Amino acid sequence: MFRRLCVFVLLLAVLAPAAHADFKKTKIAVLDFTLQGSNFETKDMGKIVAEWFITAMVKEGRFEVVERSMLEKILAEQKLAMSGIIDQDSASQLGKILGVKVIISGSVMKLRNVTEINARIIDVESASIIAAENVSSTNTTSLQRLVVQMSEKIIKNFPLEGYVVQRKGKELRIDLGRRAGVKQGMEFIVYKEGNVIKHPKTGEVLDVEQIETGKIKIVSVRGNISKATIVKETSPNAITYGQMVKSLRGPLKPLPKVSSHRASRAKKAVKRTVKKGKSAPALSGKAAQYARQLRSGNALSQRDAAKRIIRARMFQTALMNEVEKALLKGYKKDGGRNQIDAMAWLCKVLGASGNSRYRKTLSRVAKDGSSRKLRGYASKSLSML
Repeated sequence: MFRRLCVFVLLLAVLAPAAHADFKKTKIAVLDFTLQGSNFETKDMGKIVAEWFITAMVKEGRFEVVERSMLEKILAEQKLAMSGIIDQDSASQLGKILGVKVIISGSVMKLRNVTEINARIIDVESASIIAAENVSSTNTTSLQRLVVQMSEKIIKNFPLEGYVVQRKGKELRIDLGRRAGVKQGMEFIVYKEGNVIKHPKTGEVLDVEQIETGKIKIVSVRGNISKATIVKETSPNAITYGQMVKSLRGPLKPLPKVSSHRASRAKKAVKRTVKKGKSAPALSGKAAQYARQLRSGNALSQRDAAKRIIRARMFQTALMNEVEKALLKGYKKDGGRNQIDAMAWLCKVLGASGNSRYRKTLSRVAKDGSSRKLRGYASKSLSML
């Protein structure tokens, strides 16, 4: 009897940790930011900005950041610099060596009294930029706060996913808690899986249909579990035990603008022009070239323009409107792989712009796009707004 009891206790000791495994955090690496310009307060400004990003991501509770010593060692072995905007292929190779999902890199630019921080988030698996953000300020001391706000926008690309583990009336519990980065007030959509989508020739499973059943809001958080109330349901008792949840983030506070007298006067001039019913200033230079490519209707030309717009971060409204027009004209066309790629890149541009005015267009493409791939990119870009 005693021997059986010992065996039972031993089994509990072995199996219990597996049954209560910790939430698996997303592993990321942050490279030092490069410096462009002169008259920085310190030559370590690139390292400081990287540390700000690391602190903000770690505080969120659901990211595991590669230690600086490990990163330096791997970079030395690969003969890469600790700082620098490495190309996407090199970033993907580095990410696979480090075992991370994403790499954050970027630059700090200084022109006269204005400091601007640009960040790129590179997906290791696809070797593509999934988000790009920037902030600027004339006051260096406020940059840390701006970086924190920028990190919040980046985090939108990594929603939390879990399961409904209990429901009682209008209250329920999910299997995500404080250790996973859940906070009181966060909202989640609830959904269930529908039909499996397979390739007609190979039989490969391409996707599984997601059917939304409602939305919930977190009211209290514990270590591995959270309590929520139901905000809405698609039908009575549509949300049930075992369904999946995915986090949503509300609109972020707008980032402070550069405090420049000249910029202020320019904005006022634009407002006066709009009130008088005049058209916005015509595009010029590279922006005009990209606009012509977008209007051409040629998929390869449109894709090239979209890539260049993201790379140069040219998100002025007039050019974004051209992107939107091209997307609305082409998202239902069945023009083959090049057409789908072009439309996907146009979705990326609108998402990277951070302008919520394009939410309706991306929602339309996410619902009625000509292919599953395009609908997926539209949904991903929509989550960035």
